[in-house]
This record gives sequence, structure tokens and C-alpha cells, in this order.
Amino acid sequence: MDDKMLGETSPAVLWFSRGDRLVLIAGAVIIGGLLGFTLPYVASWGASLTWIPFQGPLQLIASWSQWWVRYVCIGVGILLGLALVAAAFYETVRVTVSTAHVRITERGETATISKSRVGTVFVDGKELVLLDGASRQLVRVPSEEKRAAIEAAFEERGYSVATGDPYDDLYRLWVPETPGLAPEVNAVLKAREMALKKKAASDARELRSELDRLGVVVRDKKTSQYWRPLVRS
Repeated sequence: MDDKMLGETSPAVLWFSRGDRLVLIAGAVIIGGLLGFTLPYVASWGASLTWIPFQGPLQLIASWSQWWVRYVCIGVGILLGLALVAAAFYETVRVTVSTAHVRITERGETATISKSRVGTVFVDGKELVLLDGASRQLVRVPSEEKRAAIEAAFEERGYSVATGDPYDDLYRLWVPETPGLAPEVNAVLKAREMALKKKAASDARELRSELDRLGVVVRDKKTSQYWRPLVRS
């Protein structure tokens, strides 16, 4: 039974608003169409300057004199613009907040977290973070929404929201073979450092989960890792 049937607050969706989606789509159509329209002119101008590279493709496009070529270029430009917008929609994390659970959709995959598992919610820079009762990170995902909108969405549905990371002062910069950390934790952090440098996001997420299992919470600043122990409430 959903929230509306129960007469409760309807779910909030933290993603592109309808207005933002319309603006992006309209912008893709207009800009893509204009670029397609001007392509034959630009190609003709570029082909006249021998010092510009890619003379072969430029001369080929400039040689197209049929009346329909410009319309084809406009159509291709619009399609490419819409493809970029679709990619942005696909890549941007969508968070649905209800009084019963939080649903995270990222790159076509959806994870649902029960409200009963969520201890604290806060915004860390441009990331939304959900902690459980043991201060373990259930969720750490980028969000395009403003901090005030995120905090209001969770507060209105009964979640405990902090104004910042309540464990911020516990984090320490990780360096190889950090004293006091178990050898297996240092090994995972070293592997995760390599994943961050290679921008292997999925590997970094899996290794973050392994660190949670080992009793260590990690957050990133570019390729640097900061760690803290779990803190049970």
C-alpha cells in the first residue's frame, strides 16, 4: 500500500524537475538543430583554409550540394543533442524519499533502503549520505539538488537529518600502512586508492562496502581517502 492510500506525505523525488527536463530537451533540440544547420557553412569555410586539419572530411561535407543535405544535418544535430540529454538523465542519480523507504536509482539500477535502517541523513558537499545506527554508510551518492531541498525532503518524512557529518572530526587521512589499522584494512584501502586513480567507480564502491564490513568508514577527496572507525549509537 503506497503513501497516498495511507493518507501520508507523498514521496519526494530528488532529481531533475519537470521544468529542468523540459529546458534540457528544448535546449538540445534548438542547439543541436542550429549546429546541424551551420555545419555545411562551417565545412565550406574550413575547406577554403588549407592550414585547418581534417581537410578530407571538410571538403566532403562542403561538396554536398543537394537540397536535402541541410535538413539531414539538422536532424542529426537534434538527435545527437537528445542523446546527450538522455545520457545525462541516465547518469544522474534519482532519489525517491517516502515515509517507508528511500529508493536510489543510478545507471538503470535501483536499490531500496527501509526507513528503519536509516539512522542519520546529511549532505556532504554535493553528496547525499545515509548512515545506519552503527554510523555505517548505507548511501553516498552525488546529488544535483540544493542542500535545503534535500534536508526538507527527508525531514518532512520523519528522517533524522543532521546539518553536516556528525563524525567529521573522527576522519583521518589514509597513507599506506597506516599504524593502528589492521593489515587487511590497509590492503583494501590500497586497492581502493588504485581504483580511484583509474576512475573505476564500481570497484571503488565495492571496496567501500568491504571496508564497512571490516569496521571502517571511508570518504574521498579527489583521490585521497579519509577513514574513521564505526561508531555505534
